[in-house]
Amino acid sequence: MGNSPLNTELLKENTCFGCGHMNPRGLQIEVIRDSSGLKQLLGKLHTTEEISGFPGITHGGAIYTALDCLATWVATILRPEQHVFWVLRSAEMIYHKPAKPGLTIQLLGKIIQEGKSHQSIIVLAEARDDGGELLAEGKFKEIPLTIEQFKQVSGLNTLPDNWKEFIERSSHEGNK
Repeated sequence: MGNSPLNTELLKENTCFGCGHMNPRGLQIEVIRDSSGLKQLLGKLHTTEEISGFPGITHGGAIYTALDCLATWVATILRPEQHVFWVLRSAEMIYHKPAKPGLTIQLLGKIIQEGKSHQSIIVLAEARDDGGELLAEGKFKEIPLTIEQFKQVSGLNTLPDNWKEFIERSSHEGNK
């Protein structure tokens, strides 16, 4: 595995609004494996004026979206159950301090409540400024869905090839 973000290496042609680098209007967060050996993923959100809510303050929904994406990546990489999509079931957010546009927000996600194989988990995801001050945190309940369950819930009959490949690869990636 190189130094590029996991979300660009593992999910080619990703157009997700939060983590897709092929979406020029999206957040394009970076998802990175933590080299410290801890069971967590790191990330970055580069804020701009375009994702402001109130002038001079990054929109809370943009921060939420970044943490939501990171939480799903945490579940996918750190709980690599064969051929499942990890999907957000519910979330609880706390905002501590506004983030200014132009900031690179540091993201951290880790599993704080495990389930048995093919059961839901809880991921804690945090957003911090460059000084390490906590801006926002969320607890995200992620549930695993088989490909057939995902297709039924989403109403899709087929999955894009890049997502089929991603689900196959992610079950192997987590074992690294």
